[in-house]
Order: sequence, then structure tokens, then C-alpha cells
Amino acid sequence: MKKLFLLLLLPCVTWAQQEIPLNDLGAFDQPSTNWTIEQAIKANYTDTSFQVSPGKGILVNTLRNGKYKRSDDLKFKLNHGDIRLMLDFMLPKGANSGIYLQGRYEVQLLDSYGKKQRMKFGDCGGIYERWDDARGKGNEGYEGYAPRQNACKAPGLWQTIEIDFQAPRFDANGKKIKNAIFKKVILNGIVVQENIEVSGMTRGALFDKEAAMGPITIQGDHGPIAFKNLRYETYEKPTISLGDLNYTYYEGAFTNLQANNATPLLKGKATEITGKTIKVQKDFLLVYEGELNVPESDSYEFITNWTGKGRLEVDGQVLNQGDYWYSDRVSHAKTLSAGKHQFKLSFSKDFSWGNRALGLFVKRIGSHLVALHARTSLPDPEAVGLIEVKADAEPVYQRSFAFHQGVKKTHVIHVGDPSGVHYSYDLNQGAILQVWRGKFLNATQMWENRGEPQTSEPLGLNQVLDGKFPLVTSGQAQPDSVNTGQWMYKGYRIQQGRPVYLYQWNNVMLEDHLVPNSAGTGWTRTLSWKTAQGTNPSFDLVLGTSSSVVKVQSGLVSLDGNQYFVQWNGGQESVQSVANGKQQVRIPVTGNSISYQVIW
Repeated sequence: MKKLFLLLLLPCVTWAQQEIPLNDLGAFDQPSTNWTIEQAIKANYTDTSFQVSPGKGILVNTLRNGKYKRSDDLKFKLNHGDIRLMLDFMLPKGANSGIYLQGRYEVQLLDSYGKKQRMKFGDCGGIYERWDDARGKGNEGYEGYAPRQNACKAPGLWQTIEIDFQAPRFDANGKKIKNAIFKKVILNGIVVQENIEVSGMTRGALFDKEAAMGPITIQGDHGPIAFKNLRYETYEKPTISLGDLNYTYYEGAFTNLQANNATPLLKGKATEITGKTIKVQKDFLLVYEGELNVPESDSYEFITNWTGKGRLEVDGQVLNQGDYWYSDRVSHAKTLSAGKHQFKLSFSKDFSWGNRALGLFVKRIGSHLVALHARTSLPDPEAVGLIEVKADAEPVYQRSFAFHQGVKKTHVIHVGDPSGVHYSYDLNQGAILQVWRGKFLNATQMWENRGEPQTSEPLGLNQVLDGKFPLVTSGQAQPDSVNTGQWMYKGYRIQQGRPVYLYQWNNVMLEDHLVPNSAGTGWTRTLSWKTAQGTNPSFDLVLGTSSSVVKVQSGLVSLDGNQYFVQWNGGQESVQSVANGKQQVRIPVTGNSISYQVIW
């Protein structure tokens, strides 16, 4: 029953996203001519501007009016207090912009791709510094928070940022009583800021003082940038509260959560749900019954946490029940009318180990997650120290299991490189599973608590690949996996500290060698072969299979909706339709070797 990793005290709740339409500029307040709505954009990772196709769906800044004109900043009509904002953005090489929450607090968007030096507040995902001329020349800037690591993708690729922002609080007289907090900033799936309190407005704010509300603003006077998929949730709606709460406590074995004719040891009224009433470690039953005050008719999600057996009923309907560990997230959404509703929460435990944990949360779209239990009723997560594998001085190899697209792979080698680029490789298939930049490997699940899962995870900016061997006989379909009857892994040899993987494929002897590219921003993969008969077979190289393929220029495509680049020298690519509406990029192979780069 016990879970190995209790990542969060509060359960993860799927947030309801409202989307800002990008059919026109109607969502923005007097946008300058820098801003247009387009259908598609693309750029090489060395380009300083975009190639644009007209249409709808993408917000583009082209810097028509020159730099540093504040009238080119884009102000949304949406005003907000607390907000969770998610959007996709694309930067060309060297570009600079930023998102101002409430028009006052900037999260920096900058082309920080490939930067090896220590990150600063002005890098992508940084919270920009404050500014005060009265501090004296050279000291005007202060505070400012650098991102934890460089999670910036290459120019010309779509990137995702998610910002969870808590607005400052003010008393009835307008005096600030609590600073604004960036609860979390997630850049391309990596947490780069967490629980950062800002004492005041950052440099370049739209206003001269703080307030409870303000508009999202995007810096539009520093360089080109593009956006799509602008989604948000604000938190102004009221939510459920408890009323007329009563509890009953029994001791003994209650396997079905029914007291039957048992005599309670304790009973009474309560103001919140708590496990403090429980006097023993096992063999008890605690029942809460009371009212839910529902402010408005809507759908409400109920999330329960308990160690042992529990059941939640609302208006006589069972929502959540079963045997769980307290970190398990169990939830059910129910539409409730405004007014009072009855609920019953039953909890028992028939084993002596583990915490006596009990929690009940409620979430309404447009309001914060609210705990209806006492803070001490649901314990903090068990502390688990990170077991990190580093690759600082020389290439490092780590074998483990690994999940790839939901499937557990059993013959995986992770290779970390001092250049800061790393990959996971399936030795059974001769396939790259994923590539990443930054820190190397989280091996905690291999060793913590006897290492039951035996998996490890990337610690940096990760790009998942298709996990298939890329060579196919010319004109044939690429199989999901190689035929093990015709395929044999022969080990690897070391060349300049890095593995060269060896295979026999029918009568072909294969070598697969990956080295960092010259800029240290991606991998160059070289496949070479020879046959026993001395003749060269006819192969195609599958560069990738994805839902979309964008040809950026000759020898360069971007895949998976501009998530990563593949670059090569040589043959002309062909794009073929394959199963599930996907497209596959191939090039013909001549000679007895082929090289290509993966850049992200």
C-alpha cells in the first residue's frame, strides 16, 4: 500500500483553462502595429526573425516601430488578481521580451539557449529585478531572481511557460499587508521558480503603485516574439464551507465502515475535520457528518486523502471510497445547487503502521483549492533526499529501467556528458528514447526504499523521441520494434570516453555512435555498417515520426509541433503519411554511414 514518493502535500488538481482567442486582436487594449495575428511561423535556430504565414491562431510581434517604445507593449483587457497563466511562446535568436503579471511584476522571456554560465534574473524564466534611482548609481537594481536552471529551448521552437501568481493583499484602507508571490514558474516542464515573494514592482512596470488587480502585459518593444495557446484560470469565485459539523468516534474492528450497534467513545461538534480525536493507532472508526454551504450552483470536485479505509458521501451519494495511502489522490466531481447539502465522511484503519491521516479538499473552477480539514490532520510528505548522478568531469553511464511513452523499458542505458547534453538509449532496439540538457540523472527511485521501481529520470530540459531504430530497408515501413530473431546486441566499445553501440542485423554489422555537436547544444548521431558479402544494402533513414513536420530549410526540419529540430547533410527528405494521422520524414542513404543532429 505504501507509495515510494509523496511529492506534494496538496493533491494535484486539474485546472480549468479559459482560453484567450487569437482570431483577432480583440482581447487586447489598443495594440500597436507591432502586433498581428498569423496562422503559422517558423525560423531556423540561427534566424533573428520569423517567416510568417497569414491567418489566425498565433500572436506575433515583428518590432515594426523600432526598439524601446513603451506604446508597443501589449496590454490585455483581462484584469486579474490571483491567476494561473499558461502560454506557448517562440523566440528567434537573441530575442528579448517579458510577461508582466498585473502589469507590474515581470517574468523574463529571453533567448538563453545554450548559455553555460550561471543563470541571472534577466535569463528566461527569471523574475526581473526592481529598480530605484535613489539607491545611487550602480546600485539602482536590486532583488531579482534567477531561474534554478537553464530550461530554454532553441530559437525557432515552441516553448511553454506556466505561472502561478498570488496577488498582493490590501486592508480596507488600501494598505498593503502581504506581498505578491510567484508560487511557481514552470518553463518547458521544469520548475524554475517556487514561492518567490516580491517586495514590490519590478523594473518597467506599467503603473506607479501596487494594487489588487491589473492587466497582463507583454513587453513588445525589445524584439520579435510569438505566442499561442493563451490559457488562464483566475480565482475570484466563492467556494464551499462547512456548517453544523458533528463527529462520532468508536474503537474496534469496523471493516465495512459501519458502526452497527457499537457504542461511541466520543461524540460532539467540530469546526473542521481532524484526526486528533483518534486515540489508538488501529481498529477505530471516525465519522463526520455535517453541512456543506454551497454559495452558487456549479460543479465541485471533492478530493479525499486517508491512510486505511474511507468513504465520502454527499446527499447520500457515495463519491469516494476504498483503501488508500494518504498520498493517493481520490476525487469525484458533483454538480451542486446553491444552498445547504449534507455530507458524511467515514474513516477507519485496521493496521498499526502508517500515519492516521485524514483530509478533505474541495475545488471549484475559478476558486482556490480549499482544505476542509485541520492542517495537522494530513501530515507533510515524507522527506526523500535526491540521489543525483552527475556527469561533470567525464562521460557517465547508468543502467536502469525507464518509462518511455508510458511503457517500462528494461534494457536502458543513460549517458551523461560533461558538455551538459545527455540521452537515454534502448539497448534492445538501438533506439534513442529521450535527450536532455542540464543536470544529468535522478536515480532516487533506483535506491530509495529498496529501489522497488528501479527507474531513473532526467533532471534537465527533456525531449522525448519516438524510441525506434531509425534505419529501414528502402521503401519498407518502419516497424514498431526490430525483429529480435534478426537482431542481436553485441555490446559497446568506448571511443573517446563515449559508447559506440554494436549490433548484428541479419548479415549487416552496425555501429551507432552519439557525440555532442560542436556547440554542445544537441547530439550528432552517426550510424555506420558493413555486410559480410561486402555489398552496401539500400537503406532509408527515418528522421522522425510526428503529428506535424515543418521544413524550415534544406536539411532542417522541426517535428512534433516545432518541439525539436533534426538537421542533416545530404539526401532530399520525403514526408510520408503513416498510421494515426502522423507524418514520417525520411532521407535515402548512400554509402555505408549517415549522420544527423537532434537539436532542442
